[in-house]
Amino acid sequence: METKTPLWFWILSIIFLLWNLMGIGSFAAQVLMTPEALEALPKAERELYDSYPSWTYLVYFIAVIAGFLGSLGLLLKTGWARTLFIVSLLAVIIQMGHSLFVANALKVYGNQALILPIIVTLVCIILIWFANFCAKKPWYN
Repeated sequence: METKTPLWFWILSIIFLLWNLMGIGSFAAQVLMTPEALEALPKAERELYDSYPSWTYLVYFIAVIAGFLGSLGLLLKTGWARTLFIVSLLAVIIQMGHSLFVANALKVYGNQALILPIIVTLVCIILIWFANFCAKKPWYN
């Protein structure tokens, strides 16, 4: 007996895919920032960007690509979506932890620097939960 996939699954999965596409856009905007755009930033922000080692960009890339591929995995109803969401969460923790506590983004931006990392981390946790939840449903496989 085939069970129909509920509409809410498709809606949420598309929303999650769009969220992760925004993450890719954010990554691209940061790594493709022109020297002119960088120069237009306040001095403290320029110094912050200059202080990031190249490995943080690799970790950022892993976070957004794993999240995006995990979202595709959800839409395709695969078993590997959860694993990719876990990889994304770990990469988010490493990248944002470095930004906040090693590169001192908190010093540059103040407490508002915590808002986006908290939201992104919570969404990662929700994605892991959602993938787990769906994997147990007969309509998912």
